[in-house]
Amino acid sequence: MKLLIKASKVIDGSGAQPIEDGAILIDEDLIAKVCSQKQLTPDDESGADILSYPGGTAMPGFIEMHSHVHCSAEYNAYQQVTTETNETLIMRGTKAVRDALCSGVTTMRDLGSKNEVVFPIKDAIERNIIPGPSLIVTGTPITTTGGHCHMFGSEADTSSEVVRAIRQQSKFGADWIKIMSTGGGFTPGTNVRVPQYDSDTLIQAVRDAERLGMRVAAHCHGTEGIKNCVAAGIHNLIHCSWLSANPDELYDYDPETVDQIIEKGLYVDPTLALSHLNRLRGKKVTKEVLGGVLSNPERRFEILRDMWDRGVKFVTGMDSGMTNATFKDFAYIPEVMVDRLGVSPMEAIVSSTMTSADCLGILDETGTLEPGKDADVVVVNGDPLADIGALHNVDTIAKQGSVVRRNGETLI
Repeated sequence: MKLLIKASKVIDGSGAQPIEDGAILIDEDLIAKVCSQKQLTPDDESGADILSYPGGTAMPGFIEMHSHVHCSAEYNAYQQVTTETNETLIMRGTKAVRDALCSGVTTMRDLGSKNEVVFPIKDAIERNIIPGPSLIVTGTPITTTGGHCHMFGSEADTSSEVVRAIRQQSKFGADWIKIMSTGGGFTPGTNVRVPQYDSDTLIQAVRDAERLGMRVAAHCHGTEGIKNCVAAGIHNLIHCSWLSANPDELYDYDPETVDQIIEKGLYVDPTLALSHLNRLRGKKVTKEVLGGVLSNPERRFEILRDMWDRGVKFVTGMDSGMTNATFKDFAYIPEVMVDRLGVSPMEAIVSSTMTSADCLGILDETGTLEPGKDADVVVVNGDPLADIGALHNVDTIAKQGSVVRRNGETLI
């Protein structure tokens, strides 16, 4: 079956100028043609299901790089994840992936959920049992004994234990590896400012993951933990908060390490919308929250802007499932990039699509609108290049050519 989407603008995700009065021709699950409407032939339109959006903008589906599908995003998410049965968590996760898809997220990476929860959900999506984005998973994160997310992680203290945990996750079918380089705010009793693993352990982790065809993402708040990750060549740094090891200081930003991030081609997921949602939805900001990382957001964005200007590649992770970050919230990420980080709407869209796909290693399949790629398409009402807030107004969604939302109506 052919599907033809016509829109006032088509943004292909590469950063190129949008196609005015553009069209996307979809044949089965792949993109067949991206062009102006004037370039369509009678054969293109013959037998096609034609969707027209005067005043709308078509673009690649969003890519959410950081989710925890078994977490609720509610105030008591920690209590729930530590007390609820796997069956309940699977039901939560089933709702989470549907919500994400209905918001325009067509590809999603889960960066830490119980193996018993996320692998069945991934399998159910792939077998069309439940609706959801194309799901890339790490399964349980690797952490120290009692470390960040130990309650649903694989506890490993020595280098050999870490390598064994990586091999175990590979055996279970993980696409990526997630390792906790420092403590985190979600886990009581952990230290966000100091490393959980030294650089030698992380080097061995990266080496073994790459041997098995996987990449590694690392949670890192403290500067010492970030430096260890960069030394090891961790492919994707998560949060990258630059917290000082000195509890009397807030940040310890190190531009020399940033230059190494760029030189090594590493990607950073700064989860920059999470603090915005906490303020928006009333989470109390204190010095105890992430060691104070939320207490000076202005300095945080100054640091992130310097990283951006130096050439760091930012990808779009929400940390969805954590308190206040629901699975419908993706559009806040590019919005905050524009409103607080000061990048252009086009740059924020490219980060949300092409750059994130490149980080995941799936740019040959999705992330831009090109013939031969998966037909992952979102149509929003309005022009996000004029108002990035238009990304909240998702009208139509196609995932691999299957229409899951059409003219404002959800079909799944």
